[in-house]
Amino acid sequence: MGREVKLHMSNRVRSISFVLAMAGVLALTAGQASAKRIVMPTLTKAYQEQTQYFKAHEPSNLTPPPVPCPENGYLPSTPVTGPCGITELPATGLPLMGNMAYYGGHVDVHPRVYVVYWGWGEKGAWPKSGKCRRERIREGAMKVRLPCDPQGAGRYTANWVYQMGGTHWADVSDQYYQGGTAHRYIDTSAKHWLKGMWVDDRNSIRGLPKTSASSPAGKKNTYTDLAAEAGRAVKYFERHHKLNKSELADSNIVVMQPPNYSDPNALSTGYCAFHDWIAKGFEKGIYDPKYTDGVEGVAYTNAPYLLAINSGGVNVCGKDAVNPAPKGNLDGFSIAFGHEIQETITDPGAEDVRGSGTSVQYLGGWYDTIDADENGDKCAWVGENPTTDQEPVLPIPGALGDVKGNRGQTFAVQSLWSNDAAGGAGYCAGAGTDLPSTPGTL
Repeated sequence: MGREVKLHMSNRVRSISFVLAMAGVLALTAGQASAKRIVMPTLTKAYQEQTQYFKAHEPSNLTPPPVPCPENGYLPSTPVTGPCGITELPATGLPLMGNMAYYGGHVDVHPRVYVVYWGWGEKGAWPKSGKCRRERIREGAMKVRLPCDPQGAGRYTANWVYQMGGTHWADVSDQYYQGGTAHRYIDTSAKHWLKGMWVDDRNSIRGLPKTSASSPAGKKNTYTDLAAEAGRAVKYFERHHKLNKSELADSNIVVMQPPNYSDPNALSTGYCAFHDWIAKGFEKGIYDPKYTDGVEGVAYTNAPYLLAINSGGVNVCGKDAVNPAPKGNLDGFSIAFGHEIQETITDPGAEDVRGSGTSVQYLGGWYDTIDADENGDKCAWVGENPTTDQEPVLPIPGALGDVKGNRGQTFAVQSLWSNDAAGGAGYCAGAGTDLPSTPGTL
C-alpha cells in the first residue's frame, strides 16, 4: 500500500516536531480528503518520494528553526534537530516514524482472502519466448488448475496466502482493533486466511491493457475494469465457496493478472500493487455498483504480474530482494501482496472519507496522521539498496527478511508497523529483523 520508505533516522527525528505541529492542522482539514487508491510504489519510485519528503523536512525548511549544534562538536546521546555533522542520507530505507491512529472505520477482524487468476489461460497472456507450464494448486480442500504458470508465481502466491495466518509476521496486526462500544481486536490466529481461488478465463482480460487511470468511469477506466472483476469474483465465491454478506466485510479479493495483460498504469507509472474499497460515490463513480455486478462494500487488491514491472532492465518490485536467484525470483510476490493484504486488514476502507466539515464519516481504520501511511507503507523496502534493487538486504532493524509459513515454507516479507514496538514508541516488526528486545519493551 501506500507511500513507502527509505532513508536516514536522524532526518526522521528532525521531522518529529513538524509532525506534531501539523497533526492538529490536518485534523481540521481531514474532511476535505478525497478517496484514493493506496499504492505500493516500486523501489525506485519509493526512494524518489522519500528523498523529496526529507528535502521538504530539512532543518532549513522547518519552523521554528532547528536547535543550534553543540559548540564542542560532540553530538548528544539523543539526536538533535539540526545538521550537526550528521552524515548524508545513505542509500537505503528506514521506517517512517510515528505511530498510527485509529480513525473509527472498519477493520477485518477475521481476515479472509480470495485469489482470482484473471485471464491466465487467455491467448496472448504470456510471452512467446517462455514455455507455458500448467500448474495444479491444492490448498487444503481447495483445488484449481492454472493453464499457465511458467515461473510458479501463481502457486507461490496461493501457498503464501494459505500459510500466513498465525505467523509472527501476521500477528503484528493483532494489536489493532475496530472501535465502538467495545474494542474488537483483529484475530490473526486462524492459520488459513485463504478462503477461495478462481481461475477466470471466461470474462476476458484483454481489454485491461487498453484502459487508463484517467478515463471516465466504465470499461475504459483501469480501476473500474479491475473492480468489475472483483465484483464478478464475489458472485462466484458466493456460489462456490459459500461466501455470505457477513463475511464479505472481512474479505479481500486479490485480482492477479498475467504479464501481458497486467494493469498498464503499474507498468508505466511505477507502482507494484494497490488496495482499494469498492463503494458508490467515490473517485468520480469508477466503483459504481452498476459496473461491479451490484457488489459494493468490499475491498480488493490489484495484483499485477510483478516480474513484468522493470526499469532499466532491472525488476523494481522485489525480485531477488531478500534471497538470491533462483530462489528469490518470486520474493516480490510475497513482499508486495503481503503488504497489501496486511494494509487491507487494518484499513480496508482505504482512508476514504464521506462528507466534509463537521459531517464526516471515516471509512478508514488505522493509518499515520501525517502522511496517511498504513502499516505496510511505513515499513516498505526497509534495508533494500535502491542502487541495485536486490539482495543483500542491509542488516538494520526492521529490514526485509524471510519468515516461515505455518506449513514450513519460507517466504520473503517486509516488516509491518507495530505501535507496540520499542516500548510503545513504535517500529517495524515481524520480518525476523525486529529491534533487539530490552527490558520493558516489546
